[in-house]
Amino acid sequence: MEAPPRPLPLSLCLGWGIGSLGMSLMFSATGVLLLRYLVDYVGIAAALAGLLISAAKIYDAIVDPLFGVASDRTRSRWGRRRPYLLFGGLLTAASFVLLFHLDGVAGSSWVIALALLVLLANASGYALFNVPYLAMPGEMTSDYHERTRLMSFRVAAVAAGQLLATFVGPLLLERFGGGAEAHRTTAWILAAFILASSLACFLGTRRAPAAQVPHAPAGLRAQFAAAMSNLPFTLLLGVKLTYLFGLSVYFAAMPFLFVSVLGLGYGALGVYFLFQSSAMLLSQPLWVAVTRRFGKVRTYYLATAIYCATLLTWALAAPGEGQAAIVLRGAVTGVAGGGLLLLGQSMLLDTMQHDFELTGERREGLLAGIYTTVEKLSFSFGPALIGAALGAAGYVAAAGTAQPEAARAAIYACMTLVPVLATGGGALLLRRYRIGGVRES
Repeated sequence: MEAPPRPLPLSLCLGWGIGSLGMSLMFSATGVLLLRYLVDYVGIAAALAGLLISAAKIYDAIVDPLFGVASDRTRSRWGRRRPYLLFGGLLTAASFVLLFHLDGVAGSSWVIALALLVLLANASGYALFNVPYLAMPGEMTSDYHERTRLMSFRVAAVAAGQLLATFVGPLLLERFGGGAEAHRTTAWILAAFILASSLACFLGTRRAPAAQVPHAPAGLRAQFAAAMSNLPFTLLLGVKLTYLFGLSVYFAAMPFLFVSVLGLGYGALGVYFLFQSSAMLLSQPLWVAVTRRFGKVRTYYLATAIYCATLLTWALAAPGEGQAAIVLRGAVTGVAGGGLLLLGQSMLLDTMQHDFELTGERREGLLAGIYTTVEKLSFSFGPALIGAALGAAGYVAAAGTAQPEAARAAIYACMTLVPVLATGGGALLLRRYRIGGVRES
């Protein structure tokens, strides 16, 4: 009998996991800060600025599988994946700084073209790093539970990056005066975190186990067909699509609920994210232990139940909502969301191993690229849905204006029913999820 795989060294888990801090920071910071900066300080019309950002995200989703296949086929003295960590991190950090220096060309005839070019460069850097990075754990261990332990380091780093972007970032802007110059200074500081985490990941994974690929993989079309015939993988894509769709609606609705319905302002929203991100980070050892005891699918059901029950409590929120209720919801949602993120990505590694056992092909990069494409596309649906819902419900776009009852009902629905139905419905797909012929539910 084969000896069980040894646990991965703590230094390697930390070295790989830290890479997500910078990318999570960049993703969250651009989501929170960039649109207002482009509108208020660069002078691009709001609708056009939003269109430019959406175009870059669509481009990002399209190129993800291509970068994944490229990493599958790469041969270098640094391995298949690690060169992308280095160059992707450099490009992401540099383009992030440039995004918040566009006010220097405000008013010029080519500012829109330059903004789009920098957005595409930033999307390229993110994909260049993130897709090969997410493929690496598929080669690092073949142990079912060790994959969950390894992925917990990534989820903790994602939470830390979100915390830096959504809590520390606005504080830095306030500290430096809040104008265009403050955005430039803050961008340099946050870019230093992006670059440092990418370099730490590149250096920290130099001894990471990597698969030896004895032959060139099949053609791209054949690889896609084989990937989509992997039933556990396609089921997981459905789970991820529905969960992230619900999450994107939830996030898009939050500012409307906090400001336009509850009258709490953005300060309370910052407190919510502080406790949510902190709880997500701190809950990872708990979810690793629970998964070892009950398995991944059952644990996913548990996290889904906690998450959905907590979201439904927003239906009870009313103007004057106390801070204790905001903090409690943030903490519980962070714990449950941390479990959903951890289990989804841990099961992705299981489907990569399943694909290799079925086909003998090593295409972790392709699978990671398809997975991240679904992530990005699902996040693009939420703002469009809530925008349409609020428009149909007669939402009044003016600060401090009392909203009609239909608009308030639409906001509450987007905070509760839509994400609950999407997340809970998607979790039911796991009833058919089998790895190695075993249904773990």
